[in-house]
Amino acid sequence: MQLDVAVQERTHPDAGFVCMPVNRKKTEIFMNSKLILGLAVVGLLWGCNDKEKEAALQSEVDSLRTELQESQQTNAALQEVGVMIDSIDASRQLLRTDMVEGASYQDYKNRLASIQEYVKESQQKIAELEKNAQRSRGFQGTIRRLKADLEKTTMMLTTLEDEVKSIRAENRNLSRTVSARDSVITVNEETLRQREENLTSLETEMQELNVESKNFQAESYFKQAQALEEAADRTQFAPRKKKRTQQEALELYKKALELGKNEAQAKVQELEKDLG
Repeated sequence: MQLDVAVQERTHPDAGFVCMPVNRKKTEIFMNSKLILGLAVVGLLWGCNDKEKEAALQSEVDSLRTELQESQQTNAALQEVGVMIDSIDASRQLLRTDMVEGASYQDYKNRLASIQEYVKESQQKIAELEKNAQRSRGFQGTIRRLKADLEKTTMMLTTLEDEVKSIRAENRNLSRTVSARDSVITVNEETLRQREENLTSLETEMQELNVESKNFQAESYFKQAQALEEAADRTQFAPRKKKRTQQEALELYKKALELGKNEAQAKVQELEKDLG
């Protein structure tokens, strides 16, 4: 029998792993040596007719047959464990690739749990092989190699878990940073909005003040012009002074008109007519 068997690609029914072909070292030397030893015993006892020797011969043959069956079973179990270990490693690499490409964390957790169950199953099978192979040294080296391979793969799986934890921690920190920045932006936008509202209100107030100031000034010019016009009317014996006073009143009426005092329009026309 050979441990170096090309196992066809298959899928594990429980974990959904792709089981890759594996190659293991041969155990023919050990099994053939046992068979040769048995044949030698058979040759020594073949020519004897003694019933006791025949019984010993039959016992030896039965023992060899039993040992051969156990070796075949152990060999098959070793191949199965090898396939499981290779499947665990292949699944770990695929999971790592999917995480890099953006698989969800929930999908990662589910697949990781399946891989870990597969690891436990492999560990149990190796423990059984160690226990059953204590009577035979032919498989102990292979079992040790399988155990070392499983430990190496398990360590890589632990490394992947640490990487994912680190990535999740970085993502949480980044999320908090983005959230804090969004809060600051929101506060700044609110502050800017309030300032814009205040500025609009201030502009409105300024416009109102300008209108009031303009009206007040127009009213002031109009009243000053009225006062000058009345003074000119009281001037009886100084024509030049009266005309000059009327001219000043006219200019004030014009300013009042420019500032929106419509009542000054009639006064302007009247004085311009009087002044010729």
